[in-house]
Amino acid sequence: MKTTAPGQSALLLVDIIAVLNKKKIPYAVIGAFAAAFYGVVRASLDADAVVSLLTSEAIIDLCDELRSKRYSVIKRKGDLNDPIAMVINIKDRFSNRVDLLMGIRGMGSGVFSRVKRSKFMDTLIKIVSLEDFIAMKVFAGNPIDIEDAVSALKVSERKVDIKLLQKTAAAYGADVLKKLKVILSENISRKI
Repeated sequence: MKTTAPGQSALLLVDIIAVLNKKKIPYAVIGAFAAAFYGVVRASLDADAVVSLLTSEAIIDLCDELRSKRYSVIKRKGDLNDPIAMVINIKDRFSNRVDLLMGIRGMGSGVFSRVKRSKFMDTLIKIVSLEDFIAMKVFAGNPIDIEDAVSALKVSERKVDIKLLQKTAAAYGADVLKKLKVILSENISRKI
């Protein structure tokens, strides 16, 4: 599946997922795409996924494979204060963009075993679990991310595993767990 115009970052994501699957790289779709999966529709010009690449050789190999498909690939390392160790920005000729994030501080490897599988454009994709999605959004902490977390929680209140959500949020730090507890107390009707 190839993109044919700007505004098709979701289609580019499907092509990138094919590469990740071919290379057996664990991934989880996050960001606006995952938000839509959980019933929170928001416009975004890019698509995001978190990936697990453990060696510099694997990162170089992935970047080379993406470049061989004529994508623009820029690898950017985060500084010491950045919660994301590295991002690989991928663009096609129409400026559709996919960002692959690696090494999010606090994110455990369990995120990849908890993914939800769904079909999109006849492709099986792995989407971050609801609990991981909310915890990541609270960790990111900007107003749009908090709004996404609250909206997903409200839409899917009966489906969320509160204990798992709290455990996942705690891995990002005590301040994230504290913010989450406030969000839960203000936005869910069931007792926690």
